[in-house]
Amino acid sequence: MAEAAQSIKSRIAALNLEEVHTPVPGAKPTYSYDAATSKKKPPPPPPSARPPAYSRQTVNNPPVLSSAPTCARKIGNQPIVVNDSPKVSPALPPRPPPRNASTPRQTPALPPRKASEPSVRRRESTESVSTIASGISSLSLGSVKTNHSNGSNGTVYQVRAPAYDPSKLPPLPPKKAPEDPKHSKATLNAMKSKKDYVPSQALPPKLAPDLPARPSLPPRQSIIRERSPQPPSLPQRQTSNELSSSRTNRVIVPPPRRSALEMGFNNKEPAPPPVPVNRPSAVSSESGPAPGAPPPIPLSSRPNLDAIMASKPKPGAVASCLKCRDFSAPDNHAARFPRTQLPSSDVGWLAHQLCSPFSSPTDKARAIFTWLHHNVDYDVHSFFNGTVSATTPEKTIASGLAVCEGYAGLFAALALKAGLEAMVCSGACKGYGHSPLEPGEAVPPYESTHAWNAVKIDNGEWKLVDPCWGAGHIGCQLRNEGYVREFNASHFVMDNNEFGSKHYPGEASHQFRTDGRILSYEEFMRDDQGGRVNVYGDAFKLHGLGERTFEPSQAKIKVNDPYGPPVIRFQFSVVCPHWDNVRHGKGPPYLFLLSIAGRDGRKPDHKPFNTDGRTWWLDFPRIDLGAPGQKISVHAVTVFKEKDARGLSLTTWNNKTAYSCKFGGVAAWELV
Repeated sequence: MAEAAQSIKSRIAALNLEEVHTPVPGAKPTYSYDAATSKKKPPPPPPSARPPAYSRQTVNNPPVLSSAPTCARKIGNQPIVVNDSPKVSPALPPRPPPRNASTPRQTPALPPRKASEPSVRRRESTESVSTIASGISSLSLGSVKTNHSNGSNGTVYQVRAPAYDPSKLPPLPPKKAPEDPKHSKATLNAMKSKKDYVPSQALPPKLAPDLPARPSLPPRQSIIRERSPQPPSLPQRQTSNELSSSRTNRVIVPPPRRSALEMGFNNKEPAPPPVPVNRPSAVSSESGPAPGAPPPIPLSSRPNLDAIMASKPKPGAVASCLKCRDFSAPDNHAARFPRTQLPSSDVGWLAHQLCSPFSSPTDKARAIFTWLHHNVDYDVHSFFNGTVSATTPEKTIASGLAVCEGYAGLFAALALKAGLEAMVCSGACKGYGHSPLEPGEAVPPYESTHAWNAVKIDNGEWKLVDPCWGAGHIGCQLRNEGYVREFNASHFVMDNNEFGSKHYPGEASHQFRTDGRILSYEEFMRDDQGGRVNVYGDAFKLHGLGERTFEPSQAKIKVNDPYGPPVIRFQFSVVCPHWDNVRHGKGPPYLFLLSIAGRDGRKPDHKPFNTDGRTWWLDFPRIDLGAPGQKISVHAVTVFKEKDARGLSLTTWNNKTAYSCKFGGVAAWELV
């Protein structure tokens, strides 16, 4: 019955809960808590403070001691103390039980004290703050006090010295016995000076008025007898007569001579070597040397004095100027070693043969330069067919053919073997096939098309040389001339500035200009813009004229130029100021003429140049030169009346009547 009633109540409670979710409009829900059989647990209270964050400790970051906001933290990042949280104090030890009044409090017994050890000293602490002086009172300087604390109070103990007892003192040493007055007097007499002084009584009263009377000293001889025995007496000196007689009777024997090796070194003079028993007999040169005679000196090892003297500059020539220097010795020596007669293609052997007779680096370089002219030809066939291949110095000696690279490589190899400093330079050039730029034309890109050399000659000067162009040139292809072997010494003797007008190295430091400038590629290409005067190759070889001395320097001359002067000066000079054609050249200079076409090109004529022996000049009207398209040139009268015309004077030329002559071209200009 009770269980049925309980189930009815639970059902009624469930129905009431359902009505809560579906309330009647306008009616308030009713709640009944009787049906709740189990009591729900209340939720946990909210925490009063957030749990502390994980504290981390690093080297550079301070520890995080609180997770509260920054504005609520204390100084030093300390957490805020909550007033509501109870303070927890550390646990205290339990108190002892209360004692009764009748039972006294017992104190623990102190440990027994250790016996003092006077032999062991206490080591003073080096870390003590107080010093020894601070522990001594000004009132206790006369006594030694020790402080001991046993826990109750400090007692001061005073250490006193034992009582004075004179009987316990050690006995005094015995006194020194008094000296004997006689002994002390003898000591004083011995210490006195040996000189006998005059007693004071002997002095006049004016000199010693205040001196007391002093006893006289004993004589000096007696004192000496007491101190030491008398030395033996010297022998009696001989008279002059006895000495002279003894000298005449005795024979003076000089002491033996000592060797220089024996003086100061205690050495003995070495014995001379024994003389050979059988010496070679004198034999005439016709029958040959004796069996034991030394071999004769080879004459081939002696220096060639003639070759050395021939390499020296001739009188009147400047040694530093290569243009007027005499190179006949190295040139003649280089011609003695033709390539076809060499035992091998050894570079070192050939360099020794070419350069050993000369001591001057310039002469050595000139001998190599000349040998290449005589023995190596330009490989025209490979050059025009495009079949040029790499070569070596040995291959060039063996074949006798090379292009510019082969010439430069062999020259550098021979120079290095001869002890010279040399290098191969490469870059652009103005050689075969070069055409000057026209005014306003763009500069073409840089292209390395040629090779030459730089060699260090006398006085440590770097000299630029071109053995390829100095050996010869390419002839006219229309006439199928091929390679023309013709020695051109100007490519050895011209200065580096003039050399740089036709050679531009790819390395700027290889220009070696005497003025110290570094020429740009554009300046190099525009140096001959519009063309320069055409100077023939024999101008230096035959006449000693410098190519860069010709004026006007341009290749074209305007016949009608309103901005130019009406009179044009034609001028050229020798290669150097001290050049002498008689001494340095081939003889007296030729007579030079300017060949013109006349006004409108209808009256050709030959006008002689004025000269002072070094420079030639002629002023001529511009309008009378000729017509545009014609050429005017400089000619030399080489043959006059079927004779060599060297030294022909201007007077003889002007007074000629019937004659025959030949001309040689020197330079030419084009009229526009």
